[in-house]
Amino acid sequence: MTFSVALVVACAVLGGVAGMVVPRWLARLPEPLLADGETKTPYADLARWPPLPVVCGLALTVGWGFMAWRVGADPVLPAVLYVVVTGVLLGYVDLRVRLLPNAVVLPSYAVVGALLVLAAVFSGRWGSLAWAAVGGAALWGFLALFVVLIPSGIGLGDAKLGGVLGLCLGWFGPAYVLLGTFAAFVFGGLVSLGLIASRRGTLKSAIPFGPFLILGFVAAVAYGDDLIHWYGIR
Repeated sequence: MTFSVALVVACAVLGGVAGMVVPRWLARLPEPLLADGETKTPYADLARWPPLPVVCGLALTVGWGFMAWRVGADPVLPAVLYVVVTGVLLGYVDLRVRLLPNAVVLPSYAVVGALLVLAAVFSGRWGSLAWAAVGGAALWGFLALFVVLIPSGIGLGDAKLGGVLGLCLGWFGPAYVLLGTFAAFVFGGLVSLGLIASRRGTLKSAIPFGPFLILGFVAAVAYGDDLIHWYGIR
């Protein structure tokens, strides 16, 4: 991975611009079909939260700059940056209404897949592309099984998002898929313990898992090499 100050600065600036556009993207999402009696805050109302453009702009300035620093001038960087920008939108929505919009998640399979194919074309790393497919299928399957066995824990939307994240993590290697998944459950567990300790939740309290999947992805991409070397698993 090649570090470049210019690349980091450029990605940070572009991230800030992308962040300012996120509320407009959110406002234009189609509303999901809800069962009788179910209600949710419309996406357009979520997008009108006054601090949202600044919050998203700052999050993506830091997020894109950080990812550019850690990944460097690698052909896979565009795929990583795409996952981060969708992660900011999805994380916000999941925190507010406990929902991961299919209108964002499902097209992301095609976008991430296409960006990874381009990365393989430019780098010749066709083996990494194969591992990406395996990683996406594996993480989707694991989380879908989790939904079946413990339906109160995570939802099918989390499994769909996991498939997208697994695609990108799999490019780096199967160990990254494991690290990202493990980190997501650790982050989620720590927050749950904090809520219980502060008496703001109980063992039965449900929390949105999407943001933790995204944080696990960031942690694995950013520090996967260090952790793998540390634990000697590759």
